[in-house]
Amino acid sequence: SSSTAAAPATPKTTPSAQPASTLPGDEDMKTGDLTITPKDASDTVTDEVRVGVSSSYRPERSDSAQEKHCFAYNIRITNESNRSIQLVSRRFEIQTIGSVNKDVVQGPGVTGRQPILKPGESFEYTSTAPLSVRPMLEKTPVVARMQGEYNFVQLADDGSTPISSTPLQAKLGEFHFILPSMDVA
Repeated sequence: SSSTAAAPATPKTTPSAQPASTLPGDEDMKTGDLTITPKDASDTVTDEVRVGVSSSYRPERSDSAQEKHCFAYNIRITNESNRSIQLVSRRFEIQTIGSVNKDVVQGPGVTGRQPILKPGESFEYTSTAPLSVRPMLEKTPVVARMQGEYNFVQLADDGSTPISSTPLQAKLGEFHFILPSMDVA
């Protein structure tokens, strides 16, 4: 009947709904034919703030039969400037292999905090990425690509008053979640 073409009046709020926002994904991640050599870590300096990341597979929290692959990633943010800074928010883009879109994840602070880093200080934390993905192992051991940025404000000499209301961005350089080579029985 023609009534099936009508749009539903209420927005879909099922658990399978898409994340807050998505962006068009990278073509090489869609096809699995990666155009770069994937690295499982990165180290990037922006506006005198260094963001380093490394990732590792967590087999004990993964279930490949159910296409669940869990990775841990360790982030270290270092203030290499001569002013104190405060981390205020983060924004990540994650694209799983075979997906046409990148998922955008953003939120205030870092691990629920908005740490202040004096010159030379670092803030380090580890987070996990539970990915639902069907790997394309015949093409690549990469299951996801991630990048993003941390927004921070520079603080005045008192170490607590923001100099500017406009945050600066420290880039989280692109890195990959890579499955360890597994011996196929």
